[in-house]
Amino acid sequence: MLLENFYESLTSWFEAKLSDKNWLLKLTLFAVFISLFLAFPPYSLLVSHLKTNGVKLDAWVFIQNQAQDLLHPKDMDFDVRRENMILRWTLPFLSFITNHNVVLILIAQAMCGVFFLHNIGRYVFRMSGDKAITGFFVLAIAHIFVSVWTFADIHGYGDGFAYFFLLTALLSRNVFVIFISLQIAFFTDERAVVAGGYLLLWWIVVKAYERNDFSLLGMVKAGLFGESAVVWAAWVCYFGVRNYVLATYFPNHSYSTIGTPVLFANAHRNGLGSSIWSAFEGTWLLMGSALLALFLTRRYWLIAALSIGFAILVATGIYVHDIDRALSYGFPFILAAVFILHKTASLTSFRLILFFTMLICVGHPQVFYMGYNKILWLEPLPMKAFMLLDKVMSWNLF
Repeated sequence: MLLENFYESLTSWFEAKLSDKNWLLKLTLFAVFISLFLAFPPYSLLVSHLKTNGVKLDAWVFIQNQAQDLLHPKDMDFDVRRENMILRWTLPFLSFITNHNVVLILIAQAMCGVFFLHNIGRYVFRMSGDKAITGFFVLAIAHIFVSVWTFADIHGYGDGFAYFFLLTALLSRNVFVIFISLQIAFFTDERAVVAGGYLLLWWIVVKAYERNDFSLLGMVKAGLFGESAVVWAAWVCYFGVRNYVLATYFPNHSYSTIGTPVLFANAHRNGLGSSIWSAFEGTWLLMGSALLALFLTRRYWLIAALSIGFAILVATGIYVHDIDRALSYGFPFILAAVFILHKTASLTSFRLILFFTMLICVGHPQVFYMGYNKILWLEPLPMKAFMLLDKVMSWNLF
C-alpha cells in the first residue's frame, strides 16, 4: 500500500510540477542533482592531479603530448593505456583549443552529460506524450553508468563525448549530422565504432514497427539503407583514415592486449558478473519486459537480431579491463526497449515498468569495475564530506 501511494503521488507530482515550457530542463537538472548527490564524482583526485602537474592522472599528460604533435606524440610506449590512445583524437583536439585546460574539458563533458539526458527525455516525451513516463525514464538513466560516468570521468577517457554523439546520431534523421556525430564518437574511443552496429539495430527496430514489416528481408533493408547507410559510410571513412595513419605514421605499432579476453583472467574475472549487472541496473527490467513483449507478439527475427547484437556487446566487453565503460556503449538497447514497450504495452503497464526501473536505478549504489578485481563505489555526497572531515581530523576511519 505504501509503495502504491508513493507511485501515485510521484506520478501526480510529475504531471503537476512539470507543466511550464521549461519542464524538461528542470527535470534534467533535478535528475543530475540527485545523481551527483547519491554518487559524488572523485573530484578530490582531480584536485590532486592539478596540484601535482599531472602526476596523478597520466592519461592527461599523453593527451597533451598528442595535442602538441598528433601524429608523433611523445612517450607513446610508456604503458598499455598510451598505446591504445593514438587514434583517440577528440580529447587531444579539445586539449589543443583549450590550451590543455583539463577543467574546461571536463565541464564540456559534463554539459554533454546534461544534454544527453535532456535529449533522451525529449525523445521519450515526443514518443509517449506522457510526462510521468519521461520523468521515470530520465531519473533511471541519470543513475546508471552511462550518465554517471559523464560526470565522474576525470581520468581522461572521454566516454561522455562518445555517448553524447552516438545518441545525437541515433536520434537524428539528418545525414550530415549523423555522419559528423559518428566520426567524433569513433575518434573518441574505439568502443564507439562497435556501437555503430547498435545504431543499426535501433533503426531496424524502429522501421520494423513504422512499416509494420518484421520480415528478415525488411530488417536487412532497414540495416543497409536510409540512416543505416550513413553508419556504413562512417565506418568506411573511419577505417580508411585509421589504416592510412597507422601505415604512414605508426608502421611498427601494435596493440599488446588485442585477442586477449582479459575478463576471463584470474586477475580480472571477479568484476565480470558485477559489471554485467551494474552497467544497466534497473534497466534490465526494462529490456527483459521488451524481450517478453517481442516473444508474445512473435517477433522472432527481431529477437534474433537484438540477441546477436547484445552478445557482441558482452563479448567485446570481456576484452577490456573496464567492462562497465564498454557495456554502457550499449545504451541503444535500452532505448530500443522503451520503443518496443511503447508500441506493445498499455500506458498503465508501461508506467509501472518504468517506475520500478527507476526505483532500482536510483536505489542501487553506483559501483563499477576498473580491472584487476577492483570494484569501486562512488560515495554519496554526505559520505564524501565525512571522509574529508576524517582526513582533516586524522581520525583514520577510512
